[in-house]
Amino acid sequence: MLEVLISATNAFCKHMKVDLNRLPSPDGKRIGTQPIASGNNVIAWQVHAVKGYRNRKRYTDVIAVEARSRYAILFSNPMFSDLDEFAERFTNRWVRESIHMAMESGATTEEQAQSMYDQFLDMEKEIRFVRNTDLSVNGHVADAEQWLSQSYEQYGLEQLDESEEIGLGMHRINCVHKKARLFPGARQMERFIPMSRMVDDWLFRFAKGLSVWAYPETPHGDFPNPFPAATATVIGQEAPLALPDNVVSLDEVRKRKKSQQA
Repeated sequence: MLEVLISATNAFCKHMKVDLNRLPSPDGKRIGTQPIASGNNVIAWQVHAVKGYRNRKRYTDVIAVEARSRYAILFSNPMFSDLDEFAERFTNRWVRESIHMAMESGATTEEQAQSMYDQFLDMEKEIRFVRNTDLSVNGHVADAEQWLSQSYEQYGLEQLDESEEIGLGMHRINCVHKKARLFPGARQMERFIPMSRMVDDWLFRFAKGLSVWAYPETPHGDFPNPFPAATATVIGQEAPLALPDNVVSLDEVRKRKKSQQA
């Protein structure tokens, strides 16, 4: 099973009008500001809500940044009705952008897009929402916020449509070099491009059997594991995952929607 850990800031909780449990702290330190990390069976995102560029009295934009790659997904004035809707629209964007980048990188072909999507659907997943702010990842959220504000100002806009959100992310925010520690607690800083790391993550998880190249210590046809052993455990993951008030099952969301449409 893949856990999609959503570390939500206080601003996001206020915007969505939800009271989420805090990320559990094994040592009782850094409560509310614990580091998050992606690993073999978890992908962690920091999510924040931003007050509008022209209307500073209410939250409009939502920004999600993945912990390892610092890849940013932007939502300009999205008006999510609840966490279920956020979960579905967020994952749809993650899937669409990742498949597009995998093909653009040359690692996969257009004919393999359906196979990647099927692998994504077939993998059992849970989205786990917690109230927490990883300050190091949130710094990259602030960078994305600046890009949004500059776009609004430059073009005289109050919001972007979806194609503009994706374009700003792919052609501005996610294609420039970033600096961050390899994993929480690491001493050395690394320079990397968010798009490249997100593609590596996606290929490892959802492009099994699709590689035409062979990699050391990697099953034939698969892409290599990009995660060092030190990131295998996310801080706070020792706590039980069964938290009914802040866990969203994507399969259940889809089932409810189908029953409503029937």
